Amino acid sequence: MPVVYACKNCGTRHSKSHYAKSRLCKKCGRLLLSQFITARFNTENSTGNNFSGKKPFQNRFSSISAEYFSLQKAAKNLFYKTRNQKAYSLFSQNELEKKPETKENQWWLLHIEHKNAQKLKKQLMKKYKKKSLEQTIPGKTISNTHGDFYSINEISKSEFNKMDYRKCKKNLLSDLKILSGIGPKREFKLKKDGYSSIKALENHPLWKKSASNFMNLINKKEIGQLQSHLWKNHPKSHPLIHYLAGLNKTENFAIVDIETLGLSERPIVLIGIATLRKKAVHTSQLLMRSISDEPAAIWAFTKKIHSHYSLISYNGRSFDIPYIQQRLAYYGIDCQINNPHFDLLHFTRRALRHKLRNCRLETVEEYLNIGRGINIPGALVPEFYQTYQQTGNVGPLVAIVEHNKQDLITLATLFSRLYEEWNS
Repeated sequence: MPVVYACKNCGTRHSKSHYAKSRLCKKCGRLLLSQFITARFNTENSTGNNFSGKKPFQNRFSSISAEYFSLQKAAKNLFYKTRNQKAYSLFSQNELEKKPETKENQWWLLHIEHKNAQKLKKQLMKKYKKKSLEQTIPGKTISNTHGDFYSINEISKSEFNKMDYRKCKKNLLSDLKILSGIGPKREFKLKKDGYSSIKALENHPLWKKSASNFMNLINKKEIGQLQSHLWKNHPKSHPLIHYLAGLNKTENFAIVDIETLGLSERPIVLIGIATLRKKAVHTSQLLMRSISDEPAAIWAFTKKIHSHYSLISYNGRSFDIPYIQQRLAYYGIDCQINNPHFDLLHFTRRALRHKLRNCRLETVEEYLNIGRGINIPGALVPEFYQTYQQTGNVGPLVAIVEHNKQDLITLATLFSRLYEEWNS
């Protein structure tokens, strides 16, 4: 059966020798797919319909099996390329107090943390020896056009509080400095002249246009645009940006946290998503049983994150979401994630930096009195996952899944507690 090597993005065809060398399109740089020509294409071609590389080739090729195996091959090659690389540095407590310099692409952890994690790994491997994934971690296999992955869903009790709409609106409108061109001195003068809120400025001859535009964003609850507006005159850690959460419903928030085999250009092994209720956190974890599950899982993630969701993360604006976008691009999957985003790392640094020795999530949990039953540092996720891959023992996976789930639950608690910190 004839094979055509064509770009998934633009449809440009390539030679077999070029596919063997790079598997990337010369024209746009996207992933090439090997496609078997179907009987339907042969029939169309015999009737005089000529195939052009510029036309969408997906309708003429059997894309299901060929695309699937191409993605599996890309994932497998990447796994073998990165499996022996370590991306963390070890320090003693004394060395840590001297603020050691580490590379941007490296994690760091204490010797004692590493020792305890290795002990935990041995215990888990002994406990779950000869047990299957399904027996150990209840879930189900999900299939889509990009392959399969393992889905784990749970409901955990947890309080989630955000500012109510009226209080949110009042706090925003009382700060005249939100509008460009108004500083502390001018705000003082305007309030002295009777313009106590941005709404009142709609009657001001100079500021009425910008005040009306801002009021329009508030009334339409355009959280993303409001964040961009506030970032022009306020740091990303400003409490007012946190208060914007009051414009959205609780069920329209999604907490996101990923586990990876490194800090850049390496596969994702677990994507955690949590949707919220007032007294519960619904966690959904997309687990890669092998690296070949990655394209299916990240595609499923993009379908779960609806446009009306506001995302919550811990350093997710700089790491998690760009990382997912990078992995989507690697597999030639065209999808953009542009949801409003509340990155709690910025707010935590502002509210707690004088109370904590560092702003690692584990340190924040100590401050919040949140304990973990099974815990490993994020830096050791690659090592635990590789042990699972090499031995087939699911014990190390248990630690990774529990670590990720607790991160999601902790972020729900932290989001709520930050309001108390602002008030105190």
